[in-house]
Amino acid sequence: MPRNIIQGGGGILRYLQRSNALVRPSRVAIANGLVRRICLSTNGHLVNWTTKTIRPSVILSRPLINSFATTSTHDDETETTRAEGSKTGKTKTTKKGSSKAKAKAKPKPRKKMTDKQKEAKKVEKMKELVKQLKKTALEPPKKLIENPWNLAIATVAKEIHARGVKGPDFVAQCSQLAQSISAEERERLAAEAEANKAANAAAYDAWIQQHTPLQIREANAARRRLNKIKNTSLRLLRDDRQVKRPRTAYLLYMLDRTAEGDFKYMKAKDIAVRVTEEWKGLTSTEKEKYLRQAEADRERYRQEYLEVYGEETATSRSTTASPSP
Repeated sequence: MPRNIIQGGGGILRYLQRSNALVRPSRVAIANGLVRRICLSTNGHLVNWTTKTIRPSVILSRPLINSFATTSTHDDETETTRAEGSKTGKTKTTKKGSSKAKAKAKPKPRKKMTDKQKEAKKVEKMKELVKQLKKTALEPPKKLIENPWNLAIATVAKEIHARGVKGPDFVAQCSQLAQSISAEERERLAAEAEANKAANAAAYDAWIQQHTPLQIREANAARRRLNKIKNTSLRLLRDDRQVKRPRTAYLLYMLDRTAEGDFKYMKAKDIAVRVTEEWKGLTSTEKEKYLRQAEADRERYRQEYLEVYGEETATSRSTTASPSP
């Protein structure tokens, strides 16, 4: 029946290819407009230059396109989604998180100090250093008067002060009165001075024993530095427990030469010059004796240092920290 419809259509239906003709039941009437569109889509030689630009999907009617569609493509789904979105009038938007972290607040630039402020800071820093050094330097117990004359002045000063004398007259009267004391009083003051001297030595030794040898060593180091900074003359603390420093080969040679008595009537400066010249003139074999003695003395120093101070010498610590390859 479809073939007969095509053949009997006359006119335009005769040019329709039978293999591509629409097959539908004969009982369904085909509109002339629909047939015309089918013919145009299948026979390119009947379409003029304007119709060649028209896609077949546009030429075919909407119901016919839906009847032949069997699968949906990605473009169709996209169009459908857009259509649904346009119907509802709503669009989904997703908020993107910031990919960059918030920049940290930059610290405020420090204000440049003036020369006066720098100098004040330097002075304050030096004060703090001196304070710490004085604390480390330790303070020995106060001594009793060990000089008989000073004891005489101290004795008569109480009497002069009771009279209300002040200023230069006070010193002059103290001196005159001290010179006029009796012989018995002088002997008594001399004995008191000797007793004070012994008492001072005992008190000092007891005070030294209250501190460790390491504390005394650190105190002497602080005293040396204070003398350099403050231009003072603090005496180093005397402690027999302190480890004696090692002697060099040159010093050992000098001790041997001075012990022989050849430089008995020479000045110390001249002795040093003479011994230095002799040391430079010695051969390696002659120096070997003193070099071995110096090495033995260094080993003695390392052992005693560890036993007395409870720590290794600075040379040993540096050698242990960075061993030679």
